[in-house]
Amino acid sequence: MSSTGRSKGLLWAVAVLVGIGGLVVAFSGGLMRSAGAEAGGAPSRWLEVEAPVAEFATLDGGMASLADYRGQVVILNMWGTWCPPCRREIPELVHLQEALIGRGATVVSIAVDSGTEEGIRNFADEFGMNYPIWIAGTDAVVSHFHAIGFPFSLLIDREGLIRKEYLGPQTYESLLADADVWINGGSDVDTPTYTPVSAVGSK
Repeated sequence: MSSTGRSKGLLWAVAVLVGIGGLVVAFSGGLMRSAGAEAGGAPSRWLEVEAPVAEFATLDGGMASLADYRGQVVILNMWGTWCPPCRREIPELVHLQEALIGRGATVVSIAVDSGTEEGIRNFADEFGMNYPIWIAGTDAVVSHFHAIGFPFSLLIDREGLIRKEYLGPQTYESLLADADVWINGGSDVDTPTYTPVSAVGSK
C-alpha cells in the first residue's frame, strides 16, 4: 500500500473513532440527564422570578400561556411520555389536581417531545390526566423555563411569580404543602428564604 493509501486509511479510522466517541458521550449525557431527574439530582429551590408568558399549543388545537392563569396558583409540570420518572409522577399530579379544584389553583403540564396530539391524548386518557396539557419541544422548555431534566416542575403564585422549582418526580403531599402556602397568600414564616436568581434553573 502506498503512503497516500495508508494516510487515507488512518484518517478514516480516526474519523470512525471520533464518531463513536461522540455517540458514547451523547448517550452517556442522556443517561446522566435521566438519572439526575430520577434521583431528584438538584434540590428544590425557593425563588422569586417572573414567569415567562410564552404561548404553547394545546391538545384541542388552541394556544395557551401562563398569563391565562394569572390569579391562580399553578403547578407547571414538564414531562414526556418517554420518561419513566414522569410516568410514576403522573398519579401524584392527578391526586393533586383533585385536591386543588375549587381552591383557585391548578396543575398545568407541558408534554415535551411526546409525539402527535392523538398519541398524547391517548396517553392522557390511559393515565387519567385531569389537568390541562400543552405541547412543546425540548428547545422551547429549556429556552423559556431553563429545564435541566425531566420531570421538571415550577410553583407559580397568583401574581405570576415562580416561587419554587423541582427536578425529578414529586409527591402529592409535598406539592400540596407548597401550593397551600401560596393559596393562603404566602408567608415568610412558612417558606424558606428566597434565592433570587436571574432565571429559572440557573446556578
